[in-house]
Amino acid sequence: MARTNLSLGNLYRAVSGSARVGAVSLGGLAGGVQASMRDGFAMDSVTVNPPTFTYIVESTTENANFTFSTTGSLFYSKVQQQLANFTCSFNNSNFTTGSNTFGTGPTIIPITPASIAQSNYSEASAVLTMGYADGYNINATNYGVKTTKTLYAVDVYNTINENDFCLLFGTQIQLANGNMVNVEDLNVGDQIKAWVPTGLPDETQDPESEQVEWRFFLSDTISGNEQNVTVSDLTFNFAPGYISVNNGLIKATETHPLYVWDNEIGKYKFKNVGDILPGDKLIMQDQSEVEVVNIELIREDVEIVTVNVENADVYISNGLISHNKGTTTQPPIPASGLRMYLDPSKTSSYQGSDTADWLDLTGWGTGVRPAGVSNAAGISGGNPTYNSGATRIDKYWSLSTNKFWYKDGTTNINGGYTQFNTSEYTVIAWVRFTSHPSNGYYQIFNKQTTSGTANRLISLYLNSNGSGTYFIHDGTNIQFNSNSFTLNTNTWYMITYSAKANGTNEAFTDKTSRGTVSNGTQTYTTSALIQVGGNFAENNYYFNGQMGPVLFYNRQLSSSEIGQVYDYFQPTYRP
Repeated sequence: MARTNLSLGNLYRAVSGSARVGAVSLGGLAGGVQASMRDGFAMDSVTVNPPTFTYIVESTTENANFTFSTTGSLFYSKVQQQLANFTCSFNNSNFTTGSNTFGTGPTIIPITPASIAQSNYSEASAVLTMGYADGYNINATNYGVKTTKTLYAVDVYNTINENDFCLLFGTQIQLANGNMVNVEDLNVGDQIKAWVPTGLPDETQDPESEQVEWRFFLSDTISGNEQNVTVSDLTFNFAPGYISVNNGLIKATETHPLYVWDNEIGKYKFKNVGDILPGDKLIMQDQSEVEVVNIELIREDVEIVTVNVENADVYISNGLISHNKGTTTQPPIPASGLRMYLDPSKTSSYQGSDTADWLDLTGWGTGVRPAGVSNAAGISGGNPTYNSGATRIDKYWSLSTNKFWYKDGTTNINGGYTQFNTSEYTVIAWVRFTSHPSNGYYQIFNKQTTSGTANRLISLYLNSNGSGTYFIHDGTNIQFNSNSFTLNTNTWYMITYSAKANGTNEAFTDKTSRGTVSNGTQTYTTSALIQVGGNFAENNYYFNGQMGPVLFYNRQLSSSEIGQVYDYFQPTYRP
């Protein structure tokens, strides 16, 4: 027989949902006049099932339920249907419960998040309490046991589906006391272990800083120190998939940064999981290295956690060194495919002399050399002039006739020559004119087959009419001129051109498209002379203005990615 207390008074409570003084008839409880077996109202155990997901999008509904075992013939029709027998409630209004659904099976209660204001998910949590007690089956397993679970209401208008730096549930985090916990069980204020590379820039550094952003921090050696950091924020979310490295050594979203030995550039750096390649080496907590031999993209709905820590910006996850979410609202530069990033405002790119090389910040060694420096390539010209102003927008190079930068196959600076060989590309440069140059072509970036010839593979020109109206011109066999536009003097603009073999080439100023042209089968794979700010093979095709950051990608960025680059520089160049 199922576990009951055999009390008719309590049986009435179980069936009616309230106490009753006076005689109780089994036949009446059963809905008829004939006698009934008391174990027909009984059950042996109850199982409480909160919603599967802990983080629930506000526009969806998840189910909680109670299931019963060894039920009598009258249990589902009499006892189960009394709402008073169930507890299913929250401690605040971030969630609501709907009407119970009864049947000859689980009792189903829908759980729905309330609409919430933009906030951290931790501020939209609620504690669900579930329990079952009918007054009759008091000896049943789990009778009267209170089950709790904290749920989080995910604001779909906040950061749901953003590319946060996220780890999957179950990732192990080491507390300061040495204990290991799952990442989803961390609490704000917890002290956890970190290993911080020496010289790593802070994530919240002033954009005016001459120090390079942490994403471009490079090191030739493993050097750092272990310390404790404090969890300052936890963000919970969903993801439709994740990347597994080395058969589950780490599982994370593609934008989660890990400290690695980057095999392609021969440097230690933070690299997004989505960009890690076989041959790279993951850096462990004890500074040992694990070669990457297996990378898998798994399509599966998963729950993820983004961790933000202070006072350093790194922590240990599954024994690996991770960078945290960060608190800055300034978006990063897209990293995938970035093969050159020159920036006159960063000391690691500008070396303090007009005659020094302008160094690449990505680690690919694709910096450029001023044309006036003695070289073995037979290139002659002058050196651009550096302006060391007080703010980022006042740190720039002034270029004019015969003053440009170059990179060739004879006088390389740390290799990287072949990184411009590609079937698609995007060139981006920030430029400013103090006065409108005369009618003509003014080159920003050029790649030509050999020194001393006008055979262009990749080119980006501004075509001026001499009075403030410009076109963007690619200078190749496509001979694309964009729709005309006006540039104001003493104002910085981001000029972009992207091209793709058998694709569509497109030009931009800031975030605005200036037109497209269909490309042919042309590719750009010949190793050749690179020039920034001039084309000495064609007379007077030199840039005549001020130049800020210059970026080259070996892929065609989307318009949204070009907007992301603009948004990164805009706070200082176009405040």
